[in-house]
Amino acid sequence: MQEDLREHLETLRGKDLTDAEVEAEVQRLLAIGGPAVPVLLDLFVDGDETFLAVASQTLKSWGEPRPVEPLIGLLREPEVSDLAKALILNVLEKYGLDVDDPGLLGLGIDLGEYQIGPPGNGNSGVESK
Repeated sequence: MQEDLREHLETLRGKDLTDAEVEAEVQRLLAIGGPAVPVLLDLFVDGDETFLAVASQTLKSWGEPRPVEPLIGLLREPEVSDLAKALILNVLEKYGLDVDDPGLLGLGIDLGEYQIGPPGNGNSGVESK
């Protein structure tokens, strides 16, 4: 199942999805449930902006159990881009975590070039300034 999901998501690489298309992918991933989590986490490492939008929007709508610890782990990974880390913080904030906690922000993330706003027009809610 995960390999099929990865193959499907690969067809989205680099596309400028509409809000409706992102939402359709979110619903598809939510319907898959737990087996989709490792794939979603890998999308943050890949860094493709389409993948980041789909992954962050999906995880914002995720039920229990929420993948808090794996997301925090990604914040510590040097190969995860600052944009991906900003989106992860956005997801964690949605989960109710205090993203201003020095323990989280002490991870060497340069968020100065990003601003968080409402998602729309296929974006994930985090944009370059």
